[in-house]
Amino acid sequence: MDDDFFDIVELVSKYMTGELTGTERESLDNWLSLSEDNRKWFPEVTEKEFIYRKRQELRSIDVKGGWKALSRKRVKENRRRLGIRALKYACVFILLVVSSMYYLMQRVDREEIIPVESAEILPGTSRAILYMANGSIIDLANHDRDSLRELDGTIIGLDGESITYKNAVDSVVSSDLYNELVIPRGGEYVLTLADGTLVCLNAGSKLRFPVQFSGITRKVELEGEGYFQVARNEEMPFVVSASGVNITVLGTEFNVSNYPENEDVQTTLIKGKVQVTLSENMDGYTLHPGEQVVYNKESGEVTVANVDVSYVTAWREGRLRFRDRPLKEIMDFISRWYDVDVVYEDEVVKNYLFVCNFNRHVTVTPLLELFQSTGTVRFEVVGKKIIVKKYRRICNYSSLVNNTSCWRH
Repeated sequence: MDDDFFDIVELVSKYMTGELTGTERESLDNWLSLSEDNRKWFPEVTEKEFIYRKRQELRSIDVKGGWKALSRKRVKENRRRLGIRALKYACVFILLVVSSMYYLMQRVDREEIIPVESAEILPGTSRAILYMANGSIIDLANHDRDSLRELDGTIIGLDGESITYKNAVDSVVSSDLYNELVIPRGGEYVLTLADGTLVCLNAGSKLRFPVQFSGITRKVELEGEGYFQVARNEEMPFVVSASGVNITVLGTEFNVSNYPENEDVQTTLIKGKVQVTLSENMDGYTLHPGEQVVYNKESGEVTVANVDVSYVTAWREGRLRFRDRPLKEIMDFISRWYDVDVVYEDEVVKNYLFVCNFNRHVTVTPLLELFQSTGTVRFEVVGKKIIVKKYRRICNYSSLVNNTSCWRH
């Protein structure tokens, strides 16, 4: 346990100073995957605001005096050794972490961050278009009413960020009435279906669903990305249809990514249990929490693996978070969320691998500048277009700025 303690402190210190080796990176990632507490603590102590605060605290610490006091305590009677050990660990932790923060801040202060010359590219907001069965097309971002009414009497509640389907007293359940919620690029929205199921839809997505559920299943059709918290109903399973993939559940939480421009349909289970079936494979795959099934739409290949679900659901928490993912995958996300077009002058940069943990509710410029600081890519922003160029400068492939972390290797 003692060795583990010092190992983690050392890994965090090296992470913050950009000195992690590949093996050490893997060890740190393994530790982060062990518990939710680890994953919650790590970004908190590596945020820029935390670093600046500790840097100020560092100036008031009498390090030499602290070690002298600790040394005097260590020579006292045996009955106090346990307390001394705890104090020593606390001091070592403070010295390692705070000193690494100080060193990092010195580096950030003097490190060249190449600016991106452009106007600010602002993040997405709550935006959606509702296509109703009565023929109405409602821009929910510019609609001042607090409710709508469908042909069967269903009341649709609106609050500017979410939409909720309710039963009116005089509503008549009809399986023929469907609505479609379309989330444009630069948007996100929350939908509560008539059965109480909550659906969070990411940018560039759309969901087709019945106004009221009837029959033996509750079936919806998804294009894009959605996070589902399904209301439990054992007599009427909930089914998400996504490009030939059917995800069947009774009541659970899961994420589905099914963008038409991507080769894969990804289903990731957060809680409960789901059955994933394909049209040509009726046996299907049963997922347990932390598992992901990936269906390649071109080859028909299916893979099932354990994943860190925090990366999959980061978008719901306002983060742009990737680990060892191709630049193109990250830029696709940026394109949808910031509503910009991305053009590559050199195709090779699409395959460069990066890690990032970025607040997606701020302008994208700090992230682009951080990527540029790796010395491998350059960005030029022209209106709503980001041009990605290959850059050959050699530099340290680790930086921390604006509550963001990133590597290129």
